[in-house]
Amino acid sequence: MKKNLKWAAIFGSVLLVCLGVIIFGQFSHGTTSAEIYVDGKLYKVIDDLERQKFQSLRVETEHGYNIICYELGKIWVSESDCANQTCKKYGKASLVGETIICAPHKLVIKIVGTDYDKADVTT
Repeated sequence: MKKNLKWAAIFGSVLLVCLGVIIFGQFSHGTTSAEIYVDGKLYKVIDDLERQKFQSLRVETEHGYNIICYELGKIWVSESDCANQTCKKYGKASLVGETIICAPHKLVIKIVGTDYDKADVTT
């Protein structure tokens, strides 16, 4: 009887751990941040990009300006006074590893972090 009770306790413990891992996995997602660099130097970090409500940020340099907008996991350049407007044409970045570059203004926006739903995890 004690032997069966011991195995039942071990089985129950393993089952609870497995259920905890499954439930935690359902609700935990990776987090992403946006790093904004100007002239190669870190200018600003926007943490927990997925939870950000709409905000805009004006970045002015000696080369010109960019208006960067972000909300709910996406970041984009909405306005720029550069000649080619490539940074605006890129659209909204949201995936880990995506980068928006405004070469004339020496501006780089990188999406970094662990976004398990969207990141490419192939090996």
